[in-house]
Amino acid sequence: MSHFTLPSSLIAAPSRRVIHRLRRGNRTGKGLLLITGYDYFLTKRDYKRLLPQYEEIILVPRHTDDDYLLNVILHPILNEHTLIHLVANPDYDQQHHQVYQFIVRQSKMIRVSTIADFCEQILGKVYIAQNAHERTFTNDLPIFKPNIRGLKKGIDVVSSIVFLVFTSPFWLWSALRIKQQSPGPIFYRQARVGQQDQEFHCVKFRSMRLDAEVSGAAFSSKNDRRTFPFGAFMRKIRLDELPQFLNVLKGEMSLVGPRPERKVFTTSFENQIPHYQTRHRVKPGITGYAQICYPYGAGVKDARHKLMYDLYYIKHWSIRLEATFSGVQ
Repeated sequence: MSHFTLPSSLIAAPSRRVIHRLRRGNRTGKGLLLITGYDYFLTKRDYKRLLPQYEEIILVPRHTDDDYLLNVILHPILNEHTLIHLVANPDYDQQHHQVYQFIVRQSKMIRVSTIADFCEQILGKVYIAQNAHERTFTNDLPIFKPNIRGLKKGIDVVSSIVFLVFTSPFWLWSALRIKQQSPGPIFYRQARVGQQDQEFHCVKFRSMRLDAEVSGAAFSSKNDRRTFPFGAFMRKIRLDELPQFLNVLKGEMSLVGPRPERKVFTTSFENQIPHYQTRHRVKPGITGYAQICYPYGAGVKDARHKLMYDLYYIKHWSIRLEATFSGVQ
């Protein structure tokens, strides 16, 4: 079945892998988007962006029966369209070439993109393969140059001082409310992985009960049951993140960057997700591009999606991008 709840139809035959066919009721877009070698790199946000641009979207997962795909499924679908945008995954050249030749024989207008270019130019993220054993197309992502690092540090320091001054009343209010609802420490310190894989202690207002991890380390979720009422409120509006401005002033974090994770999780992700360690070449952030583009998530699948956005931020950093996610504009 599809990983997403979207307007779609699934076409398959016994013992053959399914393909995904997505359409909107009002077809406002133009042409057909056909993605071969599909490995579930699209998110709901991506679909919302793509569906208005195309009349129809066809996603062909890997290892689909090619003869069945071409002659039974694609032939009647292609007859409905004159313009085809084919997105190819170079790791699956055989499937791509067969589909391409099939489309050419149908005398259709065709535009071809690689999956890497499609992700960066249209979806605003860097394509990362599904697992660490596959070739990827990140083209040696650069780290921030010295002038960018200096500029970011200046933005971090000035912004943190301003935020600390204007949010100081919330510190006292939060401390009182935490003490009322969950006796114990006001602040919560936790070791996180920072730049160059160096661990530091990330500081937050405590939003969970003292026994939150009695059963071991676990990802937090949007409606985490381990929170107390005011803790849930703080997490909802990100009030619990305020003390991290102290980490920024100490030089351990940046205002914008990949969110820092715990060592127990990053070790696992680095073994399963290509280029995961690249996010540690820059300082982690209080907020980040991935947090804006992708909701709460837990596990390898979500980590992979968030990494695509984090690497796009690193590769395409600009003052405009920094200001957008810093809340400066």
